[in-house]
Amino acid sequence: MSWPITQVKLGKESFPKLLSQIHDPPKQLYCRGNISLLNSSCFAVVGTRKLTSYGKETAQQIVRDLANNGFTVVSGLALGIDAIAHQTTLDCGGKTIAVLGGGVGDKNIGPKTNFTLAQNILKNDGLLVSEYSDEESIRAFNFAVRDRIISGLSLGVLVIE
Repeated sequence: MSWPITQVKLGKESFPKLLSQIHDPPKQLYCRGNISLLNSSCFAVVGTRKLTSYGKETAQQIVRDLANNGFTVVSGLALGIDAIAHQTTLDCGGKTIAVLGGGVGDKNIGPKTNFTLAQNILKNDGLLVSEYSDEESIRAFNFAVRDRIISGLSLGVLVIE
């Protein structure tokens, strides 16, 4: 199945209300998947890429509670806590948004080890989001900048480890 890329512009009704209120909101978002999640009750779960077993168990329990209480779980599709947050949400039938540091097209999804996870997010009515088009080069700086989108979409942010 193919999911088209949709552009959502600042000032339009579909643009996330919370994100529009941050300092320097993105002018547009590139989205693949269920864009109605942009204005759902979101909570971010992020953290280390080198997690401990305690961190993993803690993340899984908290994410299960969030998803089972109707929250959309937001994270960054990175290795570690981010991937655990997305996968745990999917495992319990919840909705998740992955905010990427590059474009949302298949060629830009990274890390490559999480490509299948990204596809599963889409297959389960989730959403991939970025402020970067697929034509833009991925730079290390993008990942720090995307964190403002993760927090800007969310009612709260939990950092694990």
